[in-house]
Amino acid sequence: MAYLKEALEKFPDYPPALLASLPWDRDPEKRLAALEHLNRLDPDNALGNCLAAGALLKLGRRDEAFAELQKSSGKTLDDFMLSSVQNNEEALLASGVPSAQAKLMAFCGLNKPLVLELRNLADALETMRGSYQGEGDTQSVGTLRQIQVDVARQLQDSGCLVDILVGSVIQRKALESEGSEESQARLAELKEYTQSLTARAHQIEALMKDPAVPETDWQYYFDRLKLFGEKAANEWMLGKHQQP
Repeated sequence: MAYLKEALEKFPDYPPALLASLPWDRDPEKRLAALEHLNRLDPDNALGNCLAAGALLKLGRRDEAFAELQKSSGKTLDDFMLSSVQNNEEALLASGVPSAQAKLMAFCGLNKPLVLELRNLADALETMRGSYQGEGDTQSVGTLRQIQVDVARQLQDSGCLVDILVGSVIQRKALESEGSEESQARLAELKEYTQSLTARAHQIEALMKDPAVPETDWQYYFDRLKLFGEKAANEWMLGKHQQP
């Protein structure tokens, strides 16, 4: 925390540092001010808009939250994980940590608290959509559902398993509200897909305990993870080592 505070003092306009500081400050007003600053610095990042909407909802400012969510449309969603991984890996290598171990430690030392916050936001959006539904505002209901689908797709395209699973939760909630046969079929597909991804991730965890796997393969695995995403890297590694 001391390092983060120092980074914010020296680089107050550095978006990754601003995002990294958010989990430490739970006060909605303070978070909202930080997120407004982030959105000015990084206006093409939908994560700032989504988190700001969450802060506004906690303050009871529903319509402002809705407007903030609308601003997320057409933007990418970036929590700067990959840049953090690269920086961590380079720092570990510079300190003398062997390459494969540095790559593993760079990933294992990270978490994604802000993406996980979007999981909680999904519940808030359900309540929000219900309030518009109760008011007979079908246009806002439809717009909000589309925003949920767009945010879900952004997360699912990120390549990280945590993002994909959170995106699937958001998409599931949007589909459940439709109640059509098509949405029910899509829900079944989504459940099967997420179960498959989770199972493959567990296989990777088991493979990490196998001393027969060459260290170079893990170096290639983590490089592929950064380049192509976790799903693709997992498929490559499990295919190479013949995991069913």
